[in-house]
Amino acid sequence: MAKIDLEKNEKLFGEQKASHMKKFMFLPQANPGILYVTNQRIIFKATQGRSSSEFEEKLEDIASFKVGVANTINILLKNDKIYKITGMFNKKLISYMEEAGLKKD
Repeated sequence: MAKIDLEKNEKLFGEQKASHMKKFMFLPQANPGILYVTNQRIIFKATQGRSSSEFEEKLEDIASFKVGVANTINILLKNDKIYKITGMFNKKLISYMEEAGLKKD
């Protein structure tokens, strides 16, 4: 199972199985993995699928997040990039993001 190394003074709020929805040849593809939420970063580590679906963003670079259709979580970056996350435990992920201080739209 994927793991992350925490930085100095970094605290893990939670981790949950999730899928990063990413387009592949114009079609959305679910890439299973684990989403980690800390007091400094959001990190997605793939457990299956494409390693290119992995990402790591500092909280300060995230503008907000919102819950879309079918409880899809859209993470909106300040540079207008969007990550789409789906999963069975999105309510827990939402609570971790709120605990990390991210703005919910």
